[in-house]
Amino acid sequence: MGDGDDPVKPLVPVSDGMASARELLISIAGTIANTAILATVAALVIGAILWGAGIGLQRPGLSQNGVQTLIGAVACAIVAAGLNAWIAWFGEQAISIWN
Repeated sequence: MGDGDDPVKPLVPVSDGMASARELLISIAGTIANTAILATVAALVIGAILWGAGIGLQRPGLSQNGVQTLIGAVACAIVAAGLNAWIAWFGEQAISIWN
C-alpha cells in the first residue's frame, strides 16, 4: 500500500450478465404467455356458456356477463400474444442502456 497502490478500486458497472438475464426473462415471459393463453381459452368457453345460458333462460344479466367475459378473454389473448415480444424489446433496451 505504500507503493502508490490505491486499495479502493473504482466501481465500474458490468453488463456481462445482461444477456443471460434477458434470456431468463424471455423464458419466463414465454411460460406466462402460454399459461395466459390457456386461461384465455378457458375464459372463452366459460363466456360462451354464460352467454348461451343467458339467452336460453331469458336472463339478460347472465348473457351480459358472458359477453363481458368474452371481451375480456379476447383482450387477454392480445396481451398474452405480445408479451414475449415486449419482454424481448425491453431486454434489448436494457442492454443498450448498460453498454
